[in-house]
Amino acid sequence: MLLQKVTQNKIRVIYAFSSTTSYVPIYHFGKVVGTLLIETEQELPERTTMLAVHILNIYANQLGLLYKSRLDPLTELLNRQTFDKKVIEIVSGNGFLLPRNDNNKERRWYLAIADIDNFKNINDNYGHVIGDEVILLVARLLKNNFRIEDYVFRYGGEEFAMLFQAKTEADAHVALNRLRLNVAQYPFPQIGQLTISIGFLELVSIDTVSSIVNQADLALYYSKNTGRNRVTSYSELEVNNEPKIDNSIELF
Repeated sequence: MLLQKVTQNKIRVIYAFSSTTSYVPIYHFGKVVGTLLIETEQELPERTTMLAVHILNIYANQLGLLYKSRLDPLTELLNRQTFDKKVIEIVSGNGFLLPRNDNNKERRWYLAIADIDNFKNINDNYGHVIGDEVILLVARLLKNNFRIEDYVFRYGGEEFAMLFQAKTEADAHVALNRLRLNVAQYPFPQIGQLTISIGFLELVSIDTVSSIVNQADLALYYSKNTGRNRVTSYSELEVNNEPKIDNSIELF
């Protein structure tokens, strides 16, 4: 193998008694994010190389825009629109979203909704800039609490949604309670301590997204109405005696 020519837009490698391979970099905002390998009998003309680079840059930018469209701009968590799609994929059991086996025991999917307690007081007392900082820090704590294969969303305002896997409801409760404690113990700048309330349920059947979210919301309302800073499973509720919603609670 003989490395014959290196330029900004192409690396040409000639193999003895074989073809020429050109390596064309793919750029996104000035960074190389991939490489296109082209094998030809002759060296690619510089004009053809430049055209390939231009087309690949357009493609990389389009992928970047699609990726950004899935994210909340403040927290860079997944956004509400992506949440609806992921719930449907999970409950319908599509492809890689099927619960995985771990030590011969199947993990199941759970939905949790978390809300920052008394968030309106934070905005009123410290301003919206500090309020946004609190949302950003809580988002980071949530994201760090889950595995890479789980999903964390900014659902709206100071409310977050998590789609995650656990072997049992008890394990899910332990994971969410650990998250609750991590938030309660975190020293937020200027604010000090704050808490979150959480409601969750297992995703067990094909249902509408609104129905699933409503059940998680009922569990969240129960956590709010019984003192805040707690985790409640929908299965714990007396469904025929659903808790009344305290309208003084700031939900958005």
